[in-house]
Amino acid sequence: MTTASSNLPGEPTEGQDLGGSGLLRRFLSLRTLVSFLVAAGLLALSWVLADLHVDEILAHLRAADPLLILVAYAMFGLTFPVRTLRWRLMLVNAAHRENVVPDYRARDLFQILYISWFVNGVLPVKLGDIYRAYMARANYGTSLTRTLGTVFSERVFDVATLTGMVLVSAVVIVSSPDTTDEVGRILAIAAIGLGLLVLGVIFLLFFGKPIVRLLPQRASGIYARFHSGVFDSWTWRTGPWLWMTSITVWSLEMLRLGLVMRALGVPMEPAQVVFVGTAASLLLAVPTPGGLGAVESGILGLTRMIGVGAGLAGAVALVDRLITYWSVLVTGGLVFVFTKLKRQ
Repeated sequence: MTTASSNLPGEPTEGQDLGGSGLLRRFLSLRTLVSFLVAAGLLALSWVLADLHVDEILAHLRAADPLLILVAYAMFGLTFPVRTLRWRLMLVNAAHRENVVPDYRARDLFQILYISWFVNGVLPVKLGDIYRAYMARANYGTSLTRTLGTVFSERVFDVATLTGMVLVSAVVIVSSPDTTDEVGRILAIAAIGLGLLVLGVIFLLFFGKPIVRLLPQRASGIYARFHSGVFDSWTWRTGPWLWMTSITVWSLEMLRLGLVMRALGVPMEPAQVVFVGTAASLLLAVPTPGGLGAVESGILGLTRMIGVGAGLAGAVALVDRLITYWSVLVTGGLVFVFTKLKRQ
């Protein structure tokens, strides 16, 4: 494994205080506290608006099938090896621009990616993504900003896949008599979001470098590496594999949610499961830790929107987030503590 002893010229130093003690300081910071308060406020608001009752939720939880919930957790766990495979492919694509020859090992990248999910769950504004790039630089000597570019490219594949799934599923269920007019509005928002994403990527591709050349040398150097990470991370040869892995990841995520709903006895068609799962997953972009508050509210509101009772919708949101958020805090924290990889 190749490591580096210093930053590249003009390389940003964000992440230098993200070691063990640095993470603790950020976790105890005012900004993180405020983000958790916002998340708590969103949860409280959704609870009141949905008129949830603890006894109803507990009744549905007692009647749930634990085996199906375990299988749902296994489906969620399978997404991480696939995510690792996709990220490794992106890193290898962009590696020819590096000053070192990194030997990316899947086991190490898996740990780095999983730790980044843990960090995203305890800190706001997706700082785990920066930490992922920081750990990659610490262990492989690669450019921080170029690695951030690969993470950004990964997000583009995720959002494009999710938005496409929302559009397809919404078209299927929009004619259902139990569906409210809100589904049509979400369909329009998804279409607009996908269009803006495409336009943003096209703008970066054709106009990013000319505009950045007008900036100071340090800023232009940083952007050049970020641009390389974004656009060198995929090729015409590897593009189909990247799309395949992205679709596989989110198909497993939808299967997970479907199994949770089946375990709780929710009568929902596959298209409805995909609609709820993909639309709620887009709320991970909300800058609370791990989308806390926003994703739960999204699952609750979307399931209510297509005719599920309040208590049952609350049980679905609770179980699903125990799998996708709270379990990562526990297992990701253990990986963070016991990993032998460099963290600073």
